[in-house]
Amino acid sequence: MLRRVLPALLAGVAAAGCGGGSGDLMAIEIAKGPARGRGLDIVIKDNGRATCNGGDEETIPSDLLIDARELERDLGDLAEEGAFFEPTGAGRREYVVRIKAGTVRWSEGNRGLPRELPQTQLLALRLDRLLCRP
Repeated sequence: MLRRVLPALLAGVAAAGCGGGSGDLMAIEIAKGPARGRGLDIVIKDNGRATCNGGDEETIPSDLLIDARELERDLGDLAEEGAFFEPTGAGRREYVVRIKAGTVRWSEGNRGLPRELPQTQLLALRLDRLLCRP
């Protein structure tokens, strides 16, 4: 019996050591803003794939995945606090980023935003052009 169970057990341990299944790294939601008739929901997975508005998963370039991983790390403290930066003007895009540590909300153009937030906006813009407007 041990001969039958041991290979399955070792395979399970090996998969767990490699991270197992790939989960969501971050989700970026964008609402409102100029020329945005619809909302945008981009989900980046740790396996290097992403979706736009629930569409098919597509592989993203490694530089964008690296950027997303760095931002997920950098956003950790803000997300744990549930940081919310009050919108400062009408018609501006509103952003929500969700990571394992929590959620951060802000709108574009706010003064004094932590540097990670405009960097997240840039990542979202690049992924929008890649995934949502092929």
